[in-house]
Amino acid sequence: MSPAETPRIVIVEDDATLRAVMAELFRLQQIEVEDVDSVTGFFSVWDARRFDLVLLDLNLVDEDGLVLLRKVRQRDDVPIFVVSGRDDRDTRIGALEMGADDYICKPFDTQELVLRVKNYLRRLGRRADTEGRRPKIWRFAGWVLDEETRQLTNTEERPVYLTRAEYDLLLALLRARGRPLSKIQLADAVGGGNLDTSPETVAVLIHRLRRKLGDKEIIQTLSGVGYKVQPEA
Repeated sequence: MSPAETPRIVIVEDDATLRAVMAELFRLQQIEVEDVDSVTGFFSVWDARRFDLVLLDLNLVDEDGLVLLRKVRQRDDVPIFVVSGRDDRDTRIGALEMGADDYICKPFDTQELVLRVKNYLRRLGRRADTEGRRPKIWRFAGWVLDEETRQLTNTEERPVYLTRAEYDLLLALLRARGRPLSKIQLADAVGGGNLDTSPETVAVLIHRLRRKLGDKEIIQTLSGVGYKVQPEA
């Protein structure tokens, strides 16, 4: 998405009244909105066009929202914000482990939700514009991250799938060129300025990246400071 394009989001929410309110709020912000109440409904609109962000409830009319989250992550890195009344830690961590970019508990402040989504979309637009002008290939510890294709490959040129949040975090670490970044700095890089992208979210993303890289020492932890990755010169 470039800054000139009108952003498009899809709201997946089974409560018809809440869904209508949320859709109207974003339309007033000149954001294109599709709203559906089910996994089936989501894929009916998803297959017809692309979206810049998904707002996903977990209690849907046909399947659990976590099922949809898993299905989407198997095929796309579109940003997904879970918006749910389930506020237990296990569900939050589980959603983040599956690839959610953020987790918002109901009831929520509508103005805050709108601002968080707008901030995220604006950040994506600026990043897409910048990356389009200055693509770069980063090499580190036998791995290659290509900004133009957004693809991570190993020495055997085997691609490894990254969610958008994982990609953003790894790219931020590489752009720091060995300088440690705190959890707050990484939360900003991943969350597009969202105020409550938590250190817990960053910790989960670090864990997921280390698992995919197969070596927990590539992303180094500096106690009380943050994390760093040393790219090749």
